Amino acid sequence: MRVASNCYPCLLDRAKFECDMVFTREEDKKAAVEELLDFMACHKGGVPALMGTERELIIKRRSGSSDPYRELKEESNQVARDLLPRAVEFYEQSPDKIEALIRIASAANSMEFGVKGHDFDNLTFGRVFADTLQENLHADMAELKRRLQSFGKILYLTDNCGEVIFDLFVIEKLKEMGKTVVVGSKSEPIINDVTADELKSFSDVDVIPTGNVVGTALEHLSPEASVLLFDPEWLILSKGMGNFETMSEFDQRLKGRLIYILRAKCEPVAAKMAVPRGSLVARPI
Repeated sequence: MRVASNCYPCLLDRAKFECDMVFTREEDKKAAVEELLDFMACHKGGVPALMGTERELIIKRRSGSSDPYRELKEESNQVARDLLPRAVEFYEQSPDKIEALIRIASAANSMEFGVKGHDFDNLTFGRVFADTLQENLHADMAELKRRLQSFGKILYLTDNCGEVIFDLFVIEKLKEMGKTVVVGSKSEPIINDVTADELKSFSDVDVIPTGNVVGTALEHLSPEASVLLFDPEWLILSKGMGNFETMSEFDQRLKGRLIYILRAKCEPVAAKMAVPRGSLVARPI
């Protein structure tokens, strides 16, 4: 997916959000945003997630912080742990277990900070989570079920901290169905995404690093992830907009074994997926 006109103000809005987290002086915020502006002016028409990656590198370098979202990530994980019993109850009461898992995974992708027009904070999400699970889901459920039945191996590409707590529940149930699941998470901190090392610190899942950029980009992909991504025996469950923005550049090479699961929080992603903005989506490719 290539950048749309409204991607530029979104990239800048998130830069301002992050600058307010890590800088106290206005001149430091201005310098970081101006460097991002210079980069965008020289890289028109790129992939939004990769432009966002450059934003992260600028802010981390200028602030001296290797993980600006560290506290928000820890808070998000705790919020999700507190909410997990509601997801478990929703799953146990659902007559359709596969749909319930897809709903939990897509609803959890609401946990995202700094996206222009997507209002989110940890406290509010706690109040609306139960309703989120019941929202309209744009999905070809018959095809999703067919693929989950057909494949015995799953590469599960994670997205944000917080939502990964729900992902771990989904993964647990997939393993109970007899699936082999390998989790792909970031190689190092980037926005509020969970890293492979973070996941290893509180889970015993089989996890590999995928790369150090927002999303999953071939030119930045780790060797371990590349092997599984292009192995025809593996079904890929890809969480979040960053993964969609990057993987839509090459997803025809994965046709028949890729499923995007996300909330379409911004207009360009929603338009690309042909759904209303804010929709929960589970899209087989």
